[in-house]
Amino acid sequence: MVALAAFVLAPLPLGSTDPIWICIWSALMAASLVTADLGGIGREDVRLLAPLLVTLATVAAITIAQEWREPPFALGSPVWQLPSTGLGIPAPSRISTTVSGPWLAVGYPLLLAMVFIRAFAISADASSARRLLLILAWAGCAYAVYGILAEVSDPNGLLSRRKEAYLGYATGTFVNRNTAAVFWGSSAILFLAPLLRFAHRRDHPDAPASPRFSDRVTFYSSSPVALGIGLAICVTAIAMTGSRAGLLLSICALLLACGLYLAPLPLGGLRRWGFAAGLAVVALLLLQFVGGAVAGRIGTYGLIDEQRSNAYQSAIAMIHDYPMLGIGWGNFEAAFPAYRTAELGSLGIWDRAHSTPLELAAELGLPAAGLIVACCLWYVYLLLRSSLRRKRDRYIPIIGASVAALGLAHSCIDFSLQIPGFGIFFAAIVGCGLAQSIPSELRKERGKF
Repeated sequence: MVALAAFVLAPLPLGSTDPIWICIWSALMAASLVTADLGGIGREDVRLLAPLLVTLATVAAITIAQEWREPPFALGSPVWQLPSTGLGIPAPSRISTTVSGPWLAVGYPLLLAMVFIRAFAISADASSARRLLLILAWAGCAYAVYGILAEVSDPNGLLSRRKEAYLGYATGTFVNRNTAAVFWGSSAILFLAPLLRFAHRRDHPDAPASPRFSDRVTFYSSSPVALGIGLAICVTAIAMTGSRAGLLLSICALLLACGLYLAPLPLGGLRRWGFAAGLAVVALLLLQFVGGAVAGRIGTYGLIDEQRSNAYQSAIAMIHDYPMLGIGWGNFEAAFPAYRTAELGSLGIWDRAHSTPLELAAELGLPAAGLIVACCLWYVYLLLRSSLRRKRDRYIPIIGASVAALGLAHSCIDFSLQIPGFGIFFAAIVGCGLAQSIPSELRKERGKF
């Protein structure tokens, strides 16, 4: 229950961007992991988690190196020479541009890793995985309902305060509409995949398993009608954000989920091409009728943000100057003014690179960023492979693969995964999908610890 509370409530306090919320969710997740029953975890599960653990250890070692006083293995940042040359005050040199940046930055990735591992452990059992995804789906739908109603009733409000940006667009409990769009896109996938399963198999029971309240709630909330309503609400909320990348990538992720579900089915060539054409038509209709405002923004501003492109150039310049160990984790905002191009002008504070891979490469160096990207791509590959090969509950890894593709693709052009409210939700879904990428038979054959 503690882990579920963190998964569901993380988006509520304005996306949990305040550091105090990262501390609270980390404490809850640590307590949940310590008290968790890991009896369902076997050798194969540990092998799946090994790349994540190796990546965490590598990043931790680089963080320590960045904070090392007078590092013997690398040149320190030139910024530490300024106190002695300008003021005559000696200051120990470090690789990191700031003293506290790396230590403050390490908390959030550690939280994501704990969420991922806890969701993985919960989802080792297929019935628990199905229940977790259903809870997350309706939690996302509840935030979508709030976002729609809030935009209609008080378009300038954001929970208990006034909006400072994105006036006239739905953001739900998030400050940024792009993050809200990807969050609701992930929620839409949670409804679409089981709906596809029902359309194919039509195996929804005719009555609840028992008269217990929890069984009745599960029965009615997983019915095709309820899933269709939840999907429609989430898609409507995505359109109301006005996010160009959010809507386009969400549509692509929904199409990916459909494609992964249909690909292994024995449909025949003609029917397969018919389904593909139908999906393309549905995507165009969604963009035209549901995303009319987004289509208008694309026509007015295009798909490429010129300011963001200039910020990318600045991040690439940082990588060029510090390719191996970076400028120090969490130091992008501190280092950016020295690399700010004239095209960006003097307005605005760039505290993020608006591209998570570029920011990781600038802060941690190319080797560490490459390892993180390789770990993510490996897990996406495992999810895609399981989506095509698994026999039972195949929709679970399909959800994991589609949400992973959506979140990772959007984070390449924005910072959605750097917002804890979405990052926790994302890690829980992907961890659940990865746990079910192992066939039940293989888990039984390999045995438990």
